[in-house]
Amino acid sequence: MDIPVLRSLRAGDRARVGGKAAGLGELLGLGMPVPPGFVLPAAVLTPQLLENQGALSRMLGELTDAHGLRPPYAVRSSAAVEDGESASFAGQFVTELDVATADLAPAVERCARSGETAGVAYYTGRMGGGDETGGGAPVSVIVQEQVSADLSGVLFTADPVTGDRGSFLLDVVPGAGAALVGGETEPLSMRLSGDTVETVNRPAWSDTALEARLLGLAGQLRALGAAVTDHHGTPQDIELCVTADDTVIPVQARPITSLPVPAPRDFALRCLSVSLATRGELAGLTGLDKVRLRLVAEENGLEVGRAWIIRARSDASPDGGCSGADALPDDLAATPQISFVLQDPPRLAGTIVRRFSAAGNRSDDLDGIVQLVGSHYDEFALIATEVRTADMSGVARRFGERVLIEVGFGAFVPKGVVTTSQYVCTPGGSVVQAELTLQEQAFHIEDGRPTRVALGRTPELSDEQCARICRAVSVASAHYEQPSVEFGVEVDGTVFLIDFVDEAQGAGDAPEALSVIAPGRVSGRTVRIDDDQDLMLESLDFHFHTDRSDVPGDLPSDDPVVVLARLPYLSLERFIRARDPRSIGFVFRNCSYLSHLSIVLRELGIPALVDAEAFDRLEPGAMVRLDSEQRAVVVEGAA
Repeated sequence: MDIPVLRSLRAGDRARVGGKAAGLGELLGLGMPVPPGFVLPAAVLTPQLLENQGALSRMLGELTDAHGLRPPYAVRSSAAVEDGESASFAGQFVTELDVATADLAPAVERCARSGETAGVAYYTGRMGGGDETGGGAPVSVIVQEQVSADLSGVLFTADPVTGDRGSFLLDVVPGAGAALVGGETEPLSMRLSGDTVETVNRPAWSDTALEARLLGLAGQLRALGAAVTDHHGTPQDIELCVTADDTVIPVQARPITSLPVPAPRDFALRCLSVSLATRGELAGLTGLDKVRLRLVAEENGLEVGRAWIIRARSDASPDGGCSGADALPDDLAATPQISFVLQDPPRLAGTIVRRFSAAGNRSDDLDGIVQLVGSHYDEFALIATEVRTADMSGVARRFGERVLIEVGFGAFVPKGVVTTSQYVCTPGGSVVQAELTLQEQAFHIEDGRPTRVALGRTPELSDEQCARICRAVSVASAHYEQPSVEFGVEVDGTVFLIDFVDEAQGAGDAPEALSVIAPGRVSGRTVRIDDDQDLMLESLDFHFHTDRSDVPGDLPSDDPVVVLARLPYLSLERFIRARDPRSIGFVFRNCSYLSHLSIVLRELGIPALVDAEAFDRLEPGAMVRLDSEQRAVVVEGAA
């Protein structure tokens, strides 16, 4: 009998488990704090099982015990026809909250049978197709731990009346969400637009203290709304709750149905290639990282992908350059792969805006990103950068009189999702030490999406390539305090720059041992994160659409843990930021010293060690003491 847990589900499971359950799986895949649970597919909930309450109760008891779920429970219907872009079926199915163990089987039966009502049959016929007088809809049933909601709300990531994508609308009521979605309590309504928060409806029960509390949560709400909207590619209707300690927990997300489409806007575009010859025309954009990189590279004869700045202005005549997406410069239009990234302002609703573009779709892709950003701003700047195909890529940084180079096949080496070979060189490029590592898999970019390939090869650099990389580190050091240099290597051996990243706050001192990712000590129970492909791809998606936050977590250290992870997945940063740094440590099977997550661990003082033997030996739930500086992982209580 297939009873999937929510975290295993994705959008493709909708037909099997319903829209709500698939949506919760997507939220969990984004790292959202959705309460744990499982789903009983409609195919499992046969009439015979529903009529045999004893058998159903025993099955539910076994499932809740197996998954460690504790009462009270939230029991929720999930139908394949609901939560779509054209019809939400909102309110047509049953949800039961605060369900005790003894009441769990009857609650599951009521939810499962909620698809058999005349109202659902009529709604299905009118909105979902079919005969209005025919049968209802098959319903799966979700069983989750109940969240203790101090507040409940609905966050619309676009104005449902005007279609304005530049505003989020939030409705909030005290307590559980049934009073809000059922219309029993008038909500406190707030509009989040850019950096402003405006109260648009203040009911009699509200007060200024609550408004101040929500103002303090605005950053969390924006980040949540932006992440879910960006993931789904369309504005969302997100049901959420807020706990007493101000944790925002999404409990459902679905597209906003019947959302008006804003009329396309006309923008004048001016395109400039990024080079020393155009430095004067780039005006205030020369300080942007991607622009500065190319100017420094050209000054010093270093290889780097081409780039163009595209300035967009509404209702204005172009001052030279191109007048629209169809009038791009020939070299920009013909470049095989381009990445368009919003630069000024740097983010849209707290999210990096990036779109990859193949040559054949260049005009449409540019117009799409211009319209997206243009729904929020009248004037902005994009950068279009050439995506060069890297056979290998890596990262390098100088520590005193040594340069550490880490390299692997494919892309995303600094993102921590592949194993690497390591070289220690003199600043002049002479190799002092090399540690070569077999790489079992690699990731490549295809049309802006990471694809995984099996490998079984060892990445190696020639002496000449090491010397070129060390020279790039020397050049970067003249412009940044403590830079890391991200680079690519083409099939013909050409080394080219990808990025300069200033790591003055987190790269750390010269390592005495590359296995000590971050020094420190912690004791706690072990939590294992194995070689999960979804986690790898999530890490890469996280890289495409977010920046690292500089704000550490502040939750209490009441449950210290030592995380066992095969690789330093970037998406683990969400887990780190939600905890007190004193309550966590890491043991990796393989880890790049210069990976982004490694730098975050050193920034926050979180102990981390590479110890393949400990990773393989330790069982989940074991109490261990990690002393990374001494390279020791000891099971507490062991002889």
